[in-house]
Amino acid sequence: MEPDHRTKMDDSNLVSVILPTYNREVLLKQSIDSVLNQSYANLELIVIDDASTDKTSNLVKSYSDNRILYIKHNENKHASASRNTGIRKAKGKYLAFLDDDDTWLPHKLEMQVSLLNNCPESTGLIYCWMDYRNKNNEITATIKPALKGYIFGNVLDKQRVGGCPTLLIRKSVISKCGLFDESLLRGNDGDFIRRICLQYEVDLIPEVLVNVKTDHGMKRISDNNKSGLNASLISYTSRLEKFKNILHKYPIQTSNIYASIAYHHIILGNNKHAIQYLIKSLLANITGLYKYRIFFKAMKDRISNKSSKISDT
Repeated sequence: MEPDHRTKMDDSNLVSVILPTYNREVLLKQSIDSVLNQSYANLELIVIDDASTDKTSNLVKSYSDNRILYIKHNENKHASASRNTGIRKAKGKYLAFLDDDDTWLPHKLEMQVSLLNNCPESTGLIYCWMDYRNKNNEITATIKPALKGYIFGNVLDKQRVGGCPTLLIRKSVISKCGLFDESLLRGNDGDFIRRICLQYEVDLIPEVLVNVKTDHGMKRISDNNKSGLNASLISYTSRLEKFKNILHKYPIQTSNIYASIAYHHIILGNNKHAIQYLIKSLLANITGLYKYRIFFKAMKDRISNKSSKISDT
């Protein structure tokens, strides 16, 4: 682990920015620059190198900004463990997260800190909107939810408030909600958000402050190959255990979770499990179109995947 060269900063509203990275030196510079160029300067940037084998170390060490702390894992531990390493080292009152292929607009932290400072302690999380951009920097989609207040029921079955790069949270929520789940390779940000939403209210900045790059040609955990689909299946299934004591309060969402699990089993060719979860979906709540739409989508995607085959990598 690298020595901690951070100088003492204003701890009152210090933001600890946690940026995990793995073999993406060609993308990382833009992400780092978007943090260091924030109009809100009272921040520390914790870069967690998840055992990269490229020149990530040289890139990070080329910066002379004393707000940067560089930590390198001895072995690859994946995104959740990397974020948890950053959280444990964080000195800030607030935590923000950025992925190594995404960037922030210059006023992202300033706007979110201002809002969170004026929110009651019952508000644990602030999010914003985000644009998906292709390799030509063209916007392909904009994610702009408007959920606020106590929204656990809205995020139980689906991630409806964006991803980690959109967040600003109070560090104090960690003691109540826990760290990132290191067993989840996919959906770990949604799981983290979901557990915060169970305990706290949320608010938002209704403005695009994050750019997400989607087709840079490098491997992403959200890729829908076989390993990605299995990781997604594990993420959906984990909700049944984590929230088992309160699922009865949310029959529609529970039905949707079962339907999503069935969808993954259909795509992966696990027909016996697919039927079991479709039945569970119907038993949880027979009304609602989601389960029926997802069934027909699964059959269509399964036919398509049979002709093209699902990649293992």
